[in-house]
Amino acid sequence: MKRRILVWLLVLLLAMGAAAAEVIDGLGRAVSLDRVPERIVSLTPANTEILYALGVGDKVVGADTYSDYPAEAAAIPRMGDYSGPNVELIAAAQPDVVFASTKLQIDAVEKLESLGLTVVCVEPDDYGEVLSGIARIARIVGADPGPLLEEITDKQVAALSAIDRGVDAPTVYFALSFGEFGDYSAGPGTFLDELIRMAGAKNAAADAQYAWPMYSPEGIVALDPDVILISDYVGDGAVVEQFAALPNYAGLRAVKEGRVYAVDEDLVSRPGPRIVEGLSEIVGALYQ
Repeated sequence: MKRRILVWLLVLLLAMGAAAAEVIDGLGRAVSLDRVPERIVSLTPANTEILYALGVGDKVVGADTYSDYPAEAAAIPRMGDYSGPNVELIAAAQPDVVFASTKLQIDAVEKLESLGLTVVCVEPDDYGEVLSGIARIARIVGADPGPLLEEITDKQVAALSAIDRGVDAPTVYFALSFGEFGDYSAGPGTFLDELIRMAGAKNAAADAQYAWPMYSPEGIVALDPDVILISDYVGDGAVVEQFAALPNYAGLRAVKEGRVYAVDEDLVSRPGPRIVEGLSEIVGALYQ
């Protein structure tokens, strides 16, 4: 009940503003529209997912190349990739609003605004900002974020209730890549670090100097994680067998005990409505 109250307070606070649709975007800028947009361009996969989840996917007339969910998004015209939006194509689409990244797209944002287009930058840095980001986008597009935020909150409650509080917090190593692609993991300040902590576990890479540290196989053995989670780009779970089959990882306790699991890469990396499903996958792997 308390969580639902917090959700509705978030919606109410973000609904307050002088203009009919005004928000403070991810760059700290006040952005407003004087009417509900009918033509929308989304330049990040997470924002595309949010727009569809809010029920305005039919208004999206352009998206980045990585916007592949839901399935209907495949029909959207492509307007460059995440790190290189095509300004000319976007301008030609005559969008009422463009939802962009706060990081790698700043140059494109400036060019689009110089052409008179309205750009709202939304790219959450933590789990809480996912909820506020949804509410901001909803305000701009004239949608009600309440049902979606409540659905996410309910799923979060369900996921956290599955945590076994009667066992010691497991130490988790998250393999973003391995083998010939290098042993990269998720360090402090990342979404994955937060999701691991939310799941009642300890991130083996929490003390790393960088957000995306690279380890040697010997370094992973030294960390001695209880559980290894592997980013699954394909979604078929084959990465678990591929990881366990490599001699460099044979000595890991998690491999010997069969505690290596695949996690859907999109669910745990995109700061959108499905991030809570990523949390649920992590909890399910840790306490099965």
